[in-house]
Amino acid sequence: MNDTVMQIRISKKLKKASMDVSKKLGFTTSTLIKLFLQHAVTSRRIPFEIEEIPNANFIKVKKQAEINHKNGDYDSFDNVEEVIAFLKKSIKLSKNENRIRSRIQKKIKVGISSYPKKDFAGVAHVQTTS
Repeated sequence: MNDTVMQIRISKKLKKASMDVSKKLGFTTSTLIKLFLQHAVTSRRIPFEIEEIPNANFIKVKKQAEINHKNGDYDSFDNVEEVIAFLKKSIKLSKNENRIRSRIQKKIKVGISSYPKKDFAGVAHVQTTS
């Protein structure tokens, strides 16, 4: 037999629950996993629907987008070419912004000078390099 080992990381809670279900169905957890993988390979799909559960960041961005849309603060396009032009411009601006930020960071040193606590907790100063 030409078998190999596959390792996966799952929570202890999921492991215990899957072992309980496997046992009730009369299988080992390993056998259920093999059946699932064989089905996925044979049918080229998974035997169930996956419901997307949005994370906190997605929910925050979505709420902001809804607010922007309600306030009319959004871009609209008449055709695909306008969308592509907008995206190209946005990407170019983003790259330039990163390039400029990098140049500024190289030219400026930011340091903290300590002063006695009774006067100041700390004063930030910017020193340019030549």
